Amino acid sequence: MTARPPKEVFLGLDMPFGEALERYIGVNPKELEANIAKDKSKKPPGAKKKKAPGAKAKNVISLKERKTALRRRGRA
Repeated sequence: MTARPPKEVFLGLDMPFGEALERYIGVNPKELEANIAKDKSKKPPGAKKKKAPGAKAKNVISLKERKTALRRRGRA
């Protein structure tokens, strides 16, 4: 068999070429560099915050505390 050259993948744009060219020309390289640096310094979305060792959330009750509270009320 003969090897075929790989197909060339084209860039798909959802806008006319003229509009894409105008947007490309209107980009300021300095602003672009500033935005890239700003994005690199941001934390990724969904990143968990670091908790201090031994820190406990105010609204969280431990299982042990919950069981003792239920015993006091006569439910367990």
